[in-house]
Amino acid sequence: MPSPIGHGLIGMSTAWTLIAGAERRLVLACAIVAMLPDIDVLFGAHRGATHSLGAVLLVTAGAATFAAQRGLPIARIGIACGAAYASHLLLDWLGRDSSAPSGIQAFWPISSRYYVSGADLFWEISRRYWRPDEFVFGNLKSLGWELLLFVPLTALAWWWGTQRSNRNTEYRIQNTE
Repeated sequence: MPSPIGHGLIGMSTAWTLIAGAERRLVLACAIVAMLPDIDVLFGAHRGATHSLGAVLLVTAGAATFAAQRGLPIARIGIACGAAYASHLLLDWLGRDSSAPSGIQAFWPISSRYYVSGADLFWEISRRYWRPDEFVFGNLKSLGWELLLFVPLTALAWWWGTQRSNRNTEYRIQNTE
């Protein structure tokens, strides 16, 4: 399962892909929201309810409510944050998971069953600090793989979002003359 860095990069990519010219604050919020499901590690319940579509709905509604209270674009912010959060679930589902139970509780609160794709596209991130070979070298190997995949994808998302924003600006300028 990807590292927080990998999740954050994909959260940023989500913002730039969905919203042309996404502001820095929204891009940062999406990066943080994409890392948020792993907060459950602090409570000893990793890959449970926070790794579910139910949690995605709650985050989407929470982000939309936050936006509405501040007079911000409700749909843009709600959808961007919800999609960034959902990206975490997708990446974890596609990742290798050797700990029991394997997978994520994707359909909580409807089901407590764990789901895993078996694709093993991403290596595990170890929290076993007492095993330096696994914790240091294994995590560096996993992070290297994620960076190899996600940095070009993130750069492409930034470029595409910027290009769409520039085209929209040019269109507005031409139509106001």
